[in-house]
Amino acid sequence: MSRVLVIDDESTVGVVLRLAFDAEGHETVVAEDGRTGIELALAEHPDAIVLDLMMPRVNGYDVLDALRDADGMQEVPVLVLTAVALSSERERCLSAGADAVMTKPFDPRDVVEALDDLLITSRR
Repeated sequence: MSRVLVIDDESTVGVVLRLAFDAEGHETVVAEDGRTGIELALAEHPDAIVLDLMMPRVNGYDVLDALRDADGMQEVPVLVLTAVALSSERERCLSAGADAVMTKPFDPRDVVEALDDLLITSRR
């Protein structure tokens, strides 16, 4: 079982992903804004993070920067889940430290599978 932190300002996304991850045996924590997401990541030390980009006040890039600068968070895999489907945005996410990028709308099973793959890779 892995601890997964979902950071997304759309409550529906948080609920759907929590249900999907929990059904696969993960423990899921949801933050509905970037600032809370950073705080929870530092306090909870999740095994993986699913991160939205487009959030008010503290956006996903700011969250990613804060996490990559924090002690002990560099190795935590981050899957960016975004509505922006441009290849330039994907490259920007990967350059900023994301491990994978998926676009919305999404199939929750695909997100679980992608995150499980990241967890396997990060444990090697």
